[in-house]
Amino acid sequence: MKYIKTLSLLLLTFIVFSCSSSDNEKSNVKSIVEKRITQKIYIDAMDMIKDLKIINVNKVNDTTYKAIYTFINKIVNKEIRVTRNYTFTINLDSITNEEDLKTEMKSKGEWSKAWF
Repeated sequence: MKYIKTLSLLLLTFIVFSCSSSDNEKSNVKSIVEKRITQKIYIDAMDMIKDLKIINVNKVNDTTYKAIYTFINKIVNKEIRVTRNYTFTINLDSITNEEDLKTEMKSKGEWSKAWF
């Protein structure tokens, strides 16, 4: 009986630690993805944006992530919100493709489709 309790306790401990390491792994992947997306945005913007805020990043599949972010466009001095899919290499080293889904500009406190 004592053997079964000990074995059960070990099994429960293993399950708990497995779940926590899986959460850590997911957090690390999300952090890497957000870092790569942020780098890509700043490189593409060529210093024409300020106050970049990543609102949300969701996994679409193993290599594609949907990102929503806002920034101030220095040219028009307006807040812009972009929704875009980013496709990564399998090991998340770099972004291989991006697809614009929606670009909006804040005007009079409301988001509307941007003209650019």
